[in-house]
Amino acid sequence: MNKPLIALMLGLALTTAAVAAPPATSTATLEALLACKAGSDFTEAQVEQAFHAAGLSRDPGSVFEPKGKPVALFGGTVASADVSVSNVHKSLHVYLNNVDHTRLAHGWSVTTVDDAAQTEEPSYIKQTDARHTLHVGAADDYEGYSASVTCQIHP
Repeated sequence: MNKPLIALMLGLALTTAAVAAPPATSTATLEALLACKAGSDFTEAQVEQAFHAAGLSRDPGSVFEPKGKPVALFGGTVASADVSVSNVHKSLHVYLNNVDHTRLAHGWSVTTVDDAAQTEEPSYIKQTDARHTLHVGAADDYEGYSASVTCQIHP
């Protein structure tokens, strides 16, 4: 076999492998931030960048919502999202549709019932370290979502 043909076949194989490789999802950064792992941190700019990369845009009411096509996250779709950074705490909220909050909570080993949550079904809370708290909320039919995920960081 001649060298140009081998090079062409090798190039085609490499191109096919690169195309077949799964792309990094546009929601990976957002999912990592929402996991609220011990020692993690974020700035408002980082979260806004993750929102935009995932396909969420800021509405005039300062919440982020999908524009154009649904944004898939944790097996559901994003209804809306928000970030708040102050001297008191940082919080990142995502409201989801079509996802079971109990399954989501148990996937993160968040099993403590949040007695302060005002939801019909149990919501869950987990202190991941002295500064980080992960909340997985139950549905709110009035607000129109099936689950919520919140990462709070206290200084």
